[in-house]
Amino acid sequence: MSIEARPIKLSPLGKLISVALIVALLIVVIRGLGSVILPFVAAAITAYLFNPLITWLHRRTRIGRALWILVLYVVAGLLIYALVTSLGPVVAQQYSGLIAQLPATVNRVQQELLLLNPIQIGDFTIDITPINDSLRTSMLDLASHLPELVPHLVAGAFETLLLFVTYLMITYYLLLQADRMMDWIYGLVPAPYRVEIRNLGQQIDNILAGYIRGTLLLIPIMATLTTVALSILGVRYALVLGIITGVLETIPLIGPWSAALIAIAVALFQAPAPLGWPWWLLAGVIGLTYFVLRMFEDNFIIPAVVGPAVHLHPMLVIFAILAGGALGGPFGLFVSIPVAAVARLLLRYLYYKLIDEPEPPPPSDPGHATSPLPAEAPVISTAPSSGSHS
Repeated sequence: MSIEARPIKLSPLGKLISVALIVALLIVVIRGLGSVILPFVAAAITAYLFNPLITWLHRRTRIGRALWILVLYVVAGLLIYALVTSLGPVVAQQYSGLIAQLPATVNRVQQELLLLNPIQIGDFTIDITPINDSLRTSMLDLASHLPELVPHLVAGAFETLLLFVTYLMITYYLLLQADRMMDWIYGLVPAPYRVEIRNLGQQIDNILAGYIRGTLLLIPIMATLTTVALSILGVRYALVLGIITGVLETIPLIGPWSAALIAIAVALFQAPAPLGWPWWLLAGVIGLTYFVLRMFEDNFIIPAVVGPAVHLHPMLVIFAILAGGALGGPFGLFVSIPVAAVARLLLRYLYYKLIDEPEPPPPSDPGHATSPLPAEAPVISTAPSSGSHS
């Protein structure tokens, strides 16, 4: 008795379970890879940023993408070399001075703590002696374990070099085959729905591209402005503090004010004090300087460099920052806002599919896409230093 062969067909529930299992397996694998995944993520971001340039050059000149990618590598290498040779010695000198100042700062803090009397609050007395003892113990432990860290630092440097080479190779292949990969991805979508999914992908691309490119432009701009401002105020290590400020601009909400606190702390323990000012005046002027730079960034730099911002509800911004920090650490903080903006866009798309109504046409600026919130609900315009932009 012969049995007719038939292909296996999954029910809608079976398809849903299969997709859920695949997504769960991918999440487990990615979380388990740890630092191995970093060069691939960095390569994907780099290729995403420079693919439009490589594509434009390829179409205008009819020269192969591979050659333009090599030209990009050479130009980027020369720029990095020029920055390292020109600013590297100054940064290294200021960084060494800042590190050398830390022991004196710790000792001064300890002396100040020793001079403090127990704090009396009502019927409660707070003895600060354990704080001083804990601080001294931590410094001694760090000094005793520092020699043991040297072999790990050497191994870490070798691992970093290996990951960097991997990053360059993956970036090259992603840039070389970017268009082919996108066509392959959209080719997985059934033909009747391909145009709709491409439009959705374009809206996601506008959000991510605006945020990432805008943030990377804001870093050197804010680093330069902060370095100039702190140099005028006579604060030591202004260049290092400016670079730290530029990097912290990428962390939403807490980044800029953390940078201000770092600058104030360094200036307060600087001897002699900049301009001979008392500590309260110095702290106030530096805080005011950061506030003015922040307002200038929000009202002038961001509109000119980034363009219209992604508008998110304040509660969504706070939740995204907390969730991103809890799930992904510093990297999670950086990507929390664009991920939230993309998630809102996808949820809006799914919302209209679930209620079987046509989705309203997206506005001209994808960053201003509305969600099914009431029209009168407040929104927050978040900059890359305190949110995201498209």
